[in-house]
Amino acid sequence: MKQFLVIGAGRFGTGIIKELYTKKADVVVCDQDEKSLDEIDQYATHCVIGDFRDNDVLDQLDIDEFDGVFIAIGTDAYSAILITKKIKERNAKKIIAKAITKEVGEILINLGADRVVYPEEEAGMKIARQELMTGVVEYFVITQNVSAVEMEVPEQLWGRTLGELGFSKRYNLNVALILRNEEPLTAHFAETPFERGDYILIVGENTKIEKFKKKFY
Repeated sequence: MKQFLVIGAGRFGTGIIKELYTKKADVVVCDQDEKSLDEIDQYATHCVIGDFRDNDVLDQLDIDEFDGVFIAIGTDAYSAILITKKIKERNAKKIIAKAITKEVGEILINLGADRVVYPEEEAGMKIARQELMTGVVEYFVITQNVSAVEMEVPEQLWGRTLGELGFSKRYNLNVALILRNEEPLTAHFAETPFERGDYILIVGENTKIEKFKKKFY
């Protein structure tokens, strides 16, 4: 079972904590606010009240034993920077840190963060993409030119299968999943005719996804 440390139990940190909990991971959470910890206690393996800028608090835990450390500090850039430095000095295996600006993100990377996330910016971009792409439910960026998109199966494809359509060859896109009644079809879905209300998860180049969208939506 994987073990993670989450520093900060605000909205961003709480999202991380709950998702790790659903995936059966051990989660240790640290925050200065006891009330915040009380609200997520049911999802955490262990909670630590304290300021991780303080070496005495850090020394309570064996940082190098965690599979990953999430630094989910809110708007306090100085604290995020200082904690990232201290966590790296204690040989953390992997550090994922939140940043509110690109400048802060660059500093965190230089101090040893393996990944920096910009949740507000990424959320805004995701919403904009969904609004621009009719029929899109979820939009996931994989690389600069490749994405994964969940969309409702267009009416023109109802009653036909991926195999009959020659979907991958015709549209230069891959269907990774078909959802029916919010459940994935797990067996032989390439031979299963589409039904009204089905959703597909398409993976491919952004230009090809855009072309598919324009054709059917």
